Amino acid sequence: MAAPSHREKVLAALQAWIAAPSTRPVVRILEGKRPTNEQRSYFKEEPRLVIALEGTGRYITIEHGHELMFDLAPGQVLYLAPCTWSCPLPQMTYRSLAITLRPDSTRVTIHSRRAMRKNGTIPWRYLAEWQTSASVGARGEQLLKLLADSTPPRLGERMYNALTEILIAEVAGLVEDAPELVRANDTILWHSLCDYLSAHWSDPALSREKVAAFFNRHPNHISRFFHRHTRQNFRTYVNELRLKRSLRFLGDLRYNVTDVASLCGFTDLQYFIRCFRLRFGLTPGEYRNRHLQ
Repeated sequence: MAAPSHREKVLAALQAWIAAPSTRPVVRILEGKRPTNEQRSYFKEEPRLVIALEGTGRYITIEHGHELMFDLAPGQVLYLAPCTWSCPLPQMTYRSLAITLRPDSTRVTIHSRRAMRKNGTIPWRYLAEWQTSASVGARGEQLLKLLADSTPPRLGERMYNALTEILIAEVAGLVEDAPELVRANDTILWHSLCDYLSAHWSDPALSREKVAAFFNRHPNHISRFFHRHTRQNFRTYVNELRLKRSLRFLGDLRYNVTDVASLCGFTDLQYFIRCFRLRFGLTPGEYRNRHLQ
């Protein structure tokens, strides 16, 4: 018997959840700032849902200026608003399904994370990965808008549970019926690399070697791959990601320039300022003054 495809694995996990949805309250992260600790925190610009499939996931983030640590029990759903940070801190092997909802595509992945090692690293890998160019559409966008409502409705937790149940059913329908994004092997690797970097660009420890180890490639292969697709080396590409992201934080006066550099993965403030000036022709401070007038 042939092994189940990635679509079949993802659909089976979604259908199993829909058949017995969690009665635990949905955990909503609406602000989600980066924790000021040594753990790696992950950031995405799109809204996403995470369903705990097996084991208990522990996460940490900053909400309303306070450190928030919470557990995600099997079956429980986590909603992460766009542009939020979260940091998984698994105490045991933890398997989860993540749904990334973009205006032009939907991506569903199943991950396995092992317990965090003493050195702070968290071994993890993809178990399934499926993507379509179809989106959840206007109805899905409305559901996401309601989930992101910062004013608790009168119905409270029951409403958020109902919203996520409908949204996950919409995604299951896409997985069942929508055409899969067909890509050549090189394109699959490129999209996977882009998704990996979209989650890890703010990690100051991000390196060509770390990416190569995750994708089981030689570092030189990663270098050649980036040059072929972008005409840039790996470091230049990552710096470009970080510098573009820094513009949003410079527009927020709660962060000084040192904070912005740290949030964007730069460990050396002067290096950040130098890179920023080369890219935009202004220092970060000059950019802020010009655009906030």
